[in-house]
Amino acid sequence: MNTYYPLAIGNTWHYRMKDGASYTNLVHNSKDATFTMMNSMTNAASAVIKEGDTFFTDAFEKGNFQPFLKDNLHVGDAWKATFTANGIKSILEFTVKEIAAQKEVEGKQYSDVAVLEAESKMEMNGTVIPLNFSTQYFYAQGVGLILTTSSFGDYQALSAYTLSRDSKT
Repeated sequence: MNTYYPLAIGNTWHYRMKDGASYTNLVHNSKDATFTMMNSMTNAASAVIKEGDTFFTDAFEKGNFQPFLKDNLHVGDAWKATFTANGIKSILEFTVKEIAAQKEVEGKQYSDVAVLEAESKMEMNGTVIPLNFSTQYFYAQGVGLILTTSSFGDYQALSAYTLSRDSKT
């Protein structure tokens, strides 16, 4: 399974946050190649679609599908996700920092890890303003998101996961 985000009904990822709280992401159902994800912390559903090598989600803004990950990554690849949050036009500028890295998370060693960094910006009156905040995403091939960190010291680590044999993407 050569994907950074395996999708199949029942796939489950459990995460532990810096403060000890935990949450689960679950692929709840699928219809016409759209996967519905449930997040136990927000108790909200979001959708994920894969077109070609690119994964899109409406998790940033309901109904507004934006790219968040690609399978065929190369160091230096970049793309943007643009959405409205709290009435403000927001921009995440993703850049691929590393490919095929090794990463230990919660005592487990992962290989074939892609490291992405997303710089947060907002737009006001046509001017893009950097927020001096970035988020790092670590995706292990065949597993999914294994770690999220931020420039503010946030930490969300994969503590357990279950993948269906039907995972295709």
